[in-house]
Amino acid sequence: MKTLTLIIFSLLLPVSLLAQTPKTIEADLFRSFKKIDYWDEQEKKGNINAGDSLFKANDMFGKKLKQYTETYPASINLSFNLLKKAGLDIFTSTDSLIRIYSWDTWLGGTKHIFANVLQYKVESKTKSTLSGDLEYGDAPFYSNLYTFKTGDKTYYLGIYGNIYSSKDTGTGIKVFDIENGKLNDDVKIIKTGSGLKSKIYYDYDFFSVVDITFEKRPTITFDQATQIIHIPLVDVKGQVTKKFINYKFNGQYFEKIKG
Repeated sequence: MKTLTLIIFSLLLPVSLLAQTPKTIEADLFRSFKKIDYWDEQEKKGNINAGDSLFKANDMFGKKLKQYTETYPASINLSFNLLKKAGLDIFTSTDSLIRIYSWDTWLGGTKHIFANVLQYKVESKTKSTLSGDLEYGDAPFYSNLYTFKTGDKTYYLGIYGNIYSSKDTGTGIKVFDIENGKLNDDVKIIKTGSGLKSKIYYDYDFFSVVDITFEKRPTITFDQATQIIHIPLVDVKGQVTKKFINYKFNGQYFEKIKG
């Protein structure tokens, strides 16, 4: 019975999932991902049916990406250069145990709706989670992933953001780890005035940084050598300043320091 079930499941899989080569995997994902761009362009041209098709294209790509990244453990190390050039952001931890795939669905207008697949490795297996409600836009986009090893623990610091409108945006840092065979996204090792947190987030006025070259814009960074998280200071008007708030790891958690 177990063998029969496996055979039936295999027959139900798309041919591309059975062809276990990096080239065919990326080609199939690339075709699916480009449909998002196609239907986005169609919607901009006034195609009245494009909105539903754009939603379906995002839904299909997210599910396909999740399935591939769970089915093939080696996918966590594939370069996926075609997908990157097409606009899929991919960030991999230095130990190759966590990878984040992040994209703009183009469903939300001035409020951008994002989706993510978080892939992680447990022994010889990979697992993946698909996040992002395509209707309400509850997921951020990710822009970086730092790996922080201390003693026998390894933490992963994800830099993420939201775009609420052409003016209102936000950036944060969230701590992950892998515990008991699962990805934990609520690792409370940042000490704040209201207690230990797993993330820090701030909203700001995008126009306060729009004239700064993207690579030079103040944003959250982590310095592995000094074990310090640098967070831009935002004033009461939502303007991003040149000053930073710094959190240094003290052996147990990140704690605010002067300077």
